[in-house]
Amino acid sequence: MNTFSALAIRTARHPNFPLILLLVVNLVAGLLTFQDYSLSWDEPLFYAYADAIPYAYSISERLSGDFNIENAYGPSAEDHKIYGPAYLLPAKVVVDLLDWALPVSRVALWHLVNFLTFQAGVGFFYALCRRWVDAWAAFGAALLFSTQPLLWGHAWINPKDIPFMAFFTAAIYLGFRMVDRLSQGQTTSQAMLSAAAPWPEARWKKLRRSLQIAAIAGLILAAGAYAFSPQLEGLAGVLIHKAYLASPESLAGRLFGFLAANAKTVPEEAYTNKALILFSHLKLGLAVLAGGLTLTAAVFTLWLAELQRSAAWLVEKLSPLPTRPAWWVSGTQAGNGWRHLWLPILLAGTALGLLTSIRIIGPLAGLLVVLYFFLRSERRPLASMVTYAVIAVLVMLITWPYLWEAPLQNLIGVLQHMANNPQILSVIYNGAAHLSNQLPASYLPVMLAITLTLPVWLLFMSGLAAAALRVARQNIEWRSLSMVLLWFLLMLVYVLVMRPPMYDGYRHFLFILPPVFIFTGLALQFFFNLSRRRWFNILLLSALVLPGILGIVRLHPYQYAYYNELVGGTGGAFRRFETDYWLTCYREIMEQVNVSTPAGKTLFVQRQPSIAQEYAAQGLVIEGFEPEDDQTFSGSLLLLSTRTNADQKVHLEAPILYSVGRDGAIFCVVKQIP
Repeated sequence: MNTFSALAIRTARHPNFPLILLLVVNLVAGLLTFQDYSLSWDEPLFYAYADAIPYAYSISERLSGDFNIENAYGPSAEDHKIYGPAYLLPAKVVVDLLDWALPVSRVALWHLVNFLTFQAGVGFFYALCRRWVDAWAAFGAALLFSTQPLLWGHAWINPKDIPFMAFFTAAIYLGFRMVDRLSQGQTTSQAMLSAAAPWPEARWKKLRRSLQIAAIAGLILAAGAYAFSPQLEGLAGVLIHKAYLASPESLAGRLFGFLAANAKTVPEEAYTNKALILFSHLKLGLAVLAGGLTLTAAVFTLWLAELQRSAAWLVEKLSPLPTRPAWWVSGTQAGNGWRHLWLPILLAGTALGLLTSIRIIGPLAGLLVVLYFFLRSERRPLASMVTYAVIAVLVMLITWPYLWEAPLQNLIGVLQHMANNPQILSVIYNGAAHLSNQLPASYLPVMLAITLTLPVWLLFMSGLAAAALRVARQNIEWRSLSMVLLWFLLMLVYVLVMRPPMYDGYRHFLFILPPVFIFTGLALQFFFNLSRRRWFNILLLSALVLPGILGIVRLHPYQYAYYNELVGGTGGAFRRFETDYWLTCYREIMEQVNVSTPAGKTLFVQRQPSIAQEYAAQGLVIEGFEPEDDQTFSGSLLLLSTRTNADQKVHLEAPILYSVGRDGAIFCVVKQIP
């Protein structure tokens, strides 16, 4: 007993005890509930890809004489080969081991491994927070992050976006840690001199003159783009027409084929329309750029002296300023040379390579790490960044079989596919149906506001203010923190400006959420320091996380359908926004059907009948349903999802026998055809 008590005391005093406590509680909750979650729309084919991909690495298959790499991509090769299996490869090994040891369905084991991956992401999130806040504030941020119903729900049934978010967080943490190790030398004299010597008056006047010229040029370009818009659009149409009809061997044909890989299967009008859309974005971009340059030039013209004083204050607060790195720094880092730097570089490069293999936008993490490297002022070797990039590329190639045959060509093809995103779906947004490529610019900001618990954005804004205050007091490491803010803002601006197709909420952009919660940690640190009463801090944190915990319990196992009180909860969001867009309600409604439906009965399913088949009782006949070719008959059953309000579009006269929902929202129904 004394030994146990001593161990408990040592554990409680461990610097990372808050993280250990959080992960243990989450794991216990997960182990008690992991079998409650149903297959989601995207899972079956993705797990089939996981089962098929080891074929690419099989030496015996390659020596058999009939090896075909297409067999490694599963039954949905064209869709899944453009996603690297860097997550699926190790996850499948764990699932196989658990499948051998536990009498549990393989789907449930995949859900458990997905959830464990999310917990690993929570661990890296906590470690990243510790750069700027103490252990208990980081614990509070991680607790708030991990108890978001949206994330808790996705953590089980989303093997694409949750692992990407976890790996992205890990790549940022390991990348920052690598840069810290590389930058442990002395601050360069160049940085000291730049902090001590303000800009001369002549340089300020030269900058003002350059901004004035740039503003005039921007206004001329923007005005010209709008004034000659019909002529430029006509010219674009002519060029596309000639390139489309050009011989594939000609320069124009080769260039068009390079830019449009599917040129022969897509009509010319589609490329013309896309060019017009891009031109409208260009016009808007030029107008915004011209406006920004004009405003900046006006400020420099009217308030130059005030700007000089503000700049001097800012330089003082941010000093030492960034300096150019050397290509090579010899005898650095406490005299140990390069030997103790290889492990951080290897870990960071490997994390970035795995991340890029999971999704092609992964290099964004590498860009943020490299920018942080250039923001440092110490002596540091640029060669390390080249090594970091080379390791990332090698790991990406090793873990992405689709790239093996033609690395550059196939990588460009993936980029083109992701940029064009041919998957266009109908989305219910604020009560109206929109195509996923025609959503209003407000979509992502509104969805961010209404799908996270109410305290999050209040804490985020408070965290921004707290960070600014600490920068002014020079008691925070602002370089890497600015990269975290950029992590969020870059993707937000990209979505607002480029308007890429979006559906299933904003699941493709879940990876931009960790920065939001890092700033909630800064807010918590400020409030904890202000109070200095532990009981008050515990009450405050409990109040902040309570909405999320209640949402998790109330919506189980459909937590990803959570909406906050701004729209009246999930019930208030019903029919205004998508709720169970991944059809996980099929398991629960099939349990109702199985109990009271005799064998031989036919159940028509409009979407994903294979998922309904997974949970159907023996003898129940499952058929696909197409509204345009209605094969239902009197007495048969029809399973409809409320996604895009599909249940209100067919057989309105048919009575509803069964329904599944939570919190006032209905997710799917079964009707009996009269």
